[in-house]
Amino acid sequence: MVNMNIEGVMEYLFEFRVENLPAEALAEVFDRLIWCVADNGKEISIVQKKWLEGESYEKCSIALAMNEIFPYEEVSEMKEAFREITKKWPGLGSRCNEIINSRVKQNALQKRYNF
Repeated sequence: MVNMNIEGVMEYLFEFRVENLPAEALAEVFDRLIWCVADNGKEISIVQKKWLEGESYEKCSIALAMNEIFPYEEVSEMKEAFREITKKWPGLGSRCNEIINSRVKQNALQKRYNF
């Protein structure tokens, strides 16, 4: 039996990705992996947050390109984290805003339809 956790898998795929692979390509792999693991992506979400809060532009870009899960439970927490990202890397600001707007819309729909 191989002793590797999800973070190890994600780090391995990141380290050995082909040169110039777009962030969206590896993010798509991670998005699909969410549906393949028994914890419904809980560990992937933990790594996603770690990458967002880290110092690697490439990892942050990949984490922001993921579409299957929101990286934070609360919009306020997301806004604070994304403010820090935008300070470090202003070019990622538009993607941060897209994610926040999507989350706000989802929250409004949940309130409207009581789910």
